[in-house]
Amino acid sequence: MSAPRYALPVTASYCPDPLQPRRRRARVIRMGDLEIGGDRPIAVQSMTTTDTLDVAGTVAQSLALAEAGSDLVRITAPTVKAAAALAEIRAQIRAAGVTVPLCADIHFTPAAAMEAVKHVEKVRVNPGNYVDSKHFRRREYTDAEYVAEIERVQDRFRPLVVAARKGGVAIRVGTNHGSLSDRIMNRFGDTPLGMVESALEFLEVCEAEGHRDVVLSMKASNPQVMIQAYRLLSARLAERGWDHPFHLGVTEAGEGEDGRIKSAIGIASLLRDGLGDTIRVSLTESPVREIPVARALVRLTGPLPLATDATFANAELAFDPYVYARRASHETGFGVHRLGGSAPVLALVGLREGFLDRDDAHGRLARLATPAEPGLPALEGVLVPSDEADRVPALRAAVPGLAIVVDEPSDGPRRESCGGTDALSLREAGVAAQRRLAASEPRAPLILHVDLPADADDALLEAAGIAGPLLADGIGDAIRLAGPHEPELLLHLCLSVLQSARLRSSRTEYIACPGCGRTLFDLETTTQRIKARTGHLPGVKIAVMGCIVNGPGEMADADFGYVGSAPGLVNLYVGQEIVRRAVPEAEADDRLVELLREHGVWREPALAETV
Repeated sequence: MSAPRYALPVTASYCPDPLQPRRRRARVIRMGDLEIGGDRPIAVQSMTTTDTLDVAGTVAQSLALAEAGSDLVRITAPTVKAAAALAEIRAQIRAAGVTVPLCADIHFTPAAAMEAVKHVEKVRVNPGNYVDSKHFRRREYTDAEYVAEIERVQDRFRPLVVAARKGGVAIRVGTNHGSLSDRIMNRFGDTPLGMVESALEFLEVCEAEGHRDVVLSMKASNPQVMIQAYRLLSARLAERGWDHPFHLGVTEAGEGEDGRIKSAIGIASLLRDGLGDTIRVSLTESPVREIPVARALVRLTGPLPLATDATFANAELAFDPYVYARRASHETGFGVHRLGGSAPVLALVGLREGFLDRDDAHGRLARLATPAEPGLPALEGVLVPSDEADRVPALRAAVPGLAIVVDEPSDGPRRESCGGTDALSLREAGVAAQRRLAASEPRAPLILHVDLPADADDALLEAAGIAGPLLADGIGDAIRLAGPHEPELLLHLCLSVLQSARLRSSRTEYIACPGCGRTLFDLETTTQRIKARTGHLPGVKIAVMGCIVNGPGEMADADFGYVGSAPGLVNLYVGQEIVRRAVPEAEADDRLVELLREHGVWREPALAETV
């Protein structure tokens, strides 16, 4: 065993070609009747939220997920007793004529994994807490001490690998950004590099024991971190000649629109790079509702042709795949706004034909161009259909703060000017085409133009799944959405994508886990209740976590946290520090508001609406 690498530079690319997408050639592994990897269809999956000891409830939800189209069902096994219950759960599912493979989800308890491996087709372990633990303790290790700790961890993991190989059971080594061990945190920090090193320690055991039916995941609540971690993992595997398939997901994404947009940014970015063999969209909702979203992401991003071999080309890129940095561009005028350079990424929309004929058109655009309060983003520009160019003077007079561009036909990159030097945009172009444009015009401001489909659900995922990945890579000085939709919806989607990409904040942000059998309160109703109480506080980040498995870690960049600590009890956090312990759930919402007041970020809702 050698000491771990400290440097980030990699010698292999992270995907076959970021500018000409092809699917990464992963080895094919089997879980029951399901195969993933290679040229197999990208599988979608979800996880039950019932108490595993409630066998009837867990069976019913598993069957519902299978009926909804889940290719695999994951069930938590927090104890040996819960792991043993998987035998009866599996028997009842099979008796119903359903062959969907089952995955046991393990945290903290190797003994539960050794029991679960007898009853399922796949076992997921979290290398951050399977042997190590997270107590936020700081300790310096010598290289010799660090290697000794790795060997200790690997020795504890080895019996499960041997049992899984003998039983034909697949393993998912599932790293979570929020539950990296203290040892990894002390050596690598809270970074994608730490996530990858944590997984490789476990993967080395699987390779040494000849068990190659292994899936890897790198989940985080921050899409940027998630994207960078998977890319770095892919490059590290390519350096070693390893080809394990990937399970993609943004963890703690939240509910409703926010959860879908965050998931689309992270998952679609990697699928469009050709990475990913199975996905889960983690929503703080009924798990059945995750399946159609996952299916839509697979449909909207693929399929891609399979790479001919495992050799990846090192393309000239306008972004660093592993470290976020905004693409450098000239700063120029754009109406009364600034575009490019260090200016904020602008929110623009394309007006549908006939909109300016409406009597209320100017008033609606004026309201959209007026920020809810100083410092918040609002509508900053519009694209007007070319056959309505004669209406521009009247529009400019009615909404003087609006940047207005006429939609002139163009077969390639369009040069747009609005009070300054040219900016560039592409119509009907995917992520790879816009990356190529960014690389070919290294200093020109770039407008990310996305034409959206008519279906509202697809429009949301397409906006997030094309503009979001580019923004997460630092590409884009403005986002402009167009399509057969009202400007209010287009602006709302612009601002939602910018918020989820961590570029501009226009409302409260929530980090919320999807729930499982470990959850200590009703996550969906609790999250909705807290949103209703605190959703008027732009710039504030609040985490809602059902238990402590990932809670404190995934709250790394949250300002406040609401975490289940025991049945009926909640711990409240400021940052990663517990400030209120064992608060009765009936009092927890009020106590959270008290914390917001104490820290100077609370305002009464009525006041917020009139600012």
